[in-house]
Amino acid sequence: MKGPFQKIFLQAFALFCTFNASAQVFSLTPGGHFVINGNPTFVANNGGIKNNGTFTRGNGTVLFTGYSDTTVSFITGDSVTAITNLSVNKTNGSVATKSKVWVYNVLTMYNGKLYADSALTLISDVNNTARVAPVPVNTSRIEGKAIVQRYIPARRSWRLLTAPVTSSNTIYNSWQNNGVYQTGKGTLITMPTPIPANSGMDAGINANYSMKSFNPATQGLVSIANSKTANISPGNTGSADNAGYFIFVRGDRDPSTVANPNNGYVPVNTTTLSSSGILQQGDQMFTAAATAGKYTLIGNPYASPIDFDNVTLNNVTKRFYVWDPSLNQVGGYVVLDDAINSGVYIKSVSRSAQTKEIQSGQAFFVQTTSTAPASVLIQESSKSTTNNLLMFRPAAVTETITTNLYLLNSDNTTSFADATVAQFNESFSADVDWLDASKFANVNEGISMLRNGKSLSIERRPLITANDTIFFKLAATTARSYQLEVIGDNMQQPGLTPFLIDTYKGTSTPLDLYASSGSTVNFSITSDAASAVANRFMIVFRTAGVLPVTFTSVKAYQKSTGIQVDWNVESEVNVMQYEVEKSADGKTFTKTNITIPTGNNNSSVNYGWLDSKPFEGVNYYRIKSIDKDGTVRYSQIIRVVSGSDNTTAKTSDITVYPNPVVGNVMNVLFSNEPAGDYMIRLLNTDGQAVFASQVAVSSSNMTQAISLPASLPKGTYELKVNGSNTQSVQKIVIQ
Repeated sequence: MKGPFQKIFLQAFALFCTFNASAQVFSLTPGGHFVINGNPTFVANNGGIKNNGTFTRGNGTVLFTGYSDTTVSFITGDSVTAITNLSVNKTNGSVATKSKVWVYNVLTMYNGKLYADSALTLISDVNNTARVAPVPVNTSRIEGKAIVQRYIPARRSWRLLTAPVTSSNTIYNSWQNNGVYQTGKGTLITMPTPIPANSGMDAGINANYSMKSFNPATQGLVSIANSKTANISPGNTGSADNAGYFIFVRGDRDPSTVANPNNGYVPVNTTTLSSSGILQQGDQMFTAAATAGKYTLIGNPYASPIDFDNVTLNNVTKRFYVWDPSLNQVGGYVVLDDAINSGVYIKSVSRSAQTKEIQSGQAFFVQTTSTAPASVLIQESSKSTTNNLLMFRPAAVTETITTNLYLLNSDNTTSFADATVAQFNESFSADVDWLDASKFANVNEGISMLRNGKSLSIERRPLITANDTIFFKLAATTARSYQLEVIGDNMQQPGLTPFLIDTYKGTSTPLDLYASSGSTVNFSITSDAASAVANRFMIVFRTAGVLPVTFTSVKAYQKSTGIQVDWNVESEVNVMQYEVEKSADGKTFTKTNITIPTGNNNSSVNYGWLDSKPFEGVNYYRIKSIDKDGTVRYSQIIRVVSGSDNTTAKTSDITVYPNPVVGNVMNVLFSNEPAGDYMIRLLNTDGQAVFASQVAVSSSNMTQAISLPASLPKGTYELKVNGSNTQSVQKIVIQ
């Protein structure tokens, strides 16, 4: 070989072809086969490639050098020229792809121009997605249109996607593959029938639109109803012309993929979405919402991953939201956040594979910090080559609690659904500010934290103190079983014990946040609407150590000719004895029984005593506990009627005692009420439910102690109690 091809550097190669080296062209004739083994560099110095045979790429690089223009430096021929890496380093002149050229790994521009001429394709497949290395725009440029692919694995899911080009073709021409069904290409973009004429849309089901854009003015998603009139990238200025979309991808354009998956087998396959346009190069300035707290959907403008650390944010918090299609049933939002500039991003969903690198074809949300002009500048230097894991942690210790929500299947396996992250450090504020990340609603089940009326994915607050509470909000749950997993990291609060409170079940489960495995609690959503209340769960931090005895319930009911008095206690430690006291007027009580504890016990314990000689008519009872150190505590008072003649005294009633409520314990007295489940709801002055719980009444006369959140503000509330045939509404005061 002579002339322009004297610089062919091969680490190892096999050459099986006939070629013509004249006229500075490496010519591969029909039937010829050029094979490069290993990782060599094929240098075309002031020369071209004419491929009418088979060009087998290996892992090497085709490099164009010299000073010639496209009449000499080109790739042409009837065959597809597949290249792993394509590089252009011309001291002068340019290169043109005049026939199909497929790049599988990296396109690198050092100097000179590359004319794509709608023949260059950046390949995306199961193994890799081709990228364009940082382009030195002062010395290089890619001209003309190229085709950019985005491989989508086989999974029915929503996705946040973009086409990283300018001066593009339409949605129909690009992601719908011109309306043509080819295996593994394009996807169906559906809308409810009837389909408008010449809209390009595909027929959907369940009156759903499968592709949506984002309206920054309304802060909402807008359904796409015509794919032939809208370009996939709506701009043509060369700067930030691409748009982000929320699109449901079922697979390729196989019409059977639109069927309801609940009605039998529905095919799901891989597909590749392609878009055509000029590759965006140089600075890409996106205008963000100019109002504090508003969101902007941005598509990665480059055919390359970008590192969010290297993106310039103006009046935009250092946080972004993506959609992870692997979560739950059809994906879920994930927040990556370094709002405190620690150098470490935390994820709202730790199981997500998303990193701070945003991939080619991926779109993401950002949030404006204050009401003023805001922007996001993405530059060639923002590009990333690999998804490097972070290696360092913040210097200050940050305590973290991650709460994972799972679907609990009938075979006891779990499917991950969603998660929240709470962080604690004295540098954080107790108010909701820009260090806290708002929650985006998922399509399926979601979990968030409530603070000051706002739903959060990531919450940052001061170090935990006694009675601190994390309020959770469940969304889009269905009648099925679930599991909560609570995991602590760097927790340094040995004096406090966290409890998971289930207000529906009325249970308080201690959590181990100091073990790496964390704690799990299973629960179910049933046909009872109360089981699906959004604020069913909370974590409360209580002082560790010996807790005083707590009377959780006291009940009394007629048994034969006597009255049975039962009581339930928790945290029974150091109790010497219980005394049952009796009264005819509810004011003056006398001791009628002594019960010795079964033993010091931290768990729930039940006791009972039968009053064989009750008063005729109204009887009042209370339980007195005496500790070994002489400390005395009383239970709430229970009222019961003995005999059958005093009908006036048997009036049904549900009351709170005492009222006002003190000590965050509300005693609800059920007098002559039928046994069954009662739903208790506490409403604020705006009519919003701030607390809910369920009480199982097993006696016609019973008092139930209900623990209220320590963070519940003092004031006047409306208490609503509903049973199968009972409804009670009353005003209470919490002090």
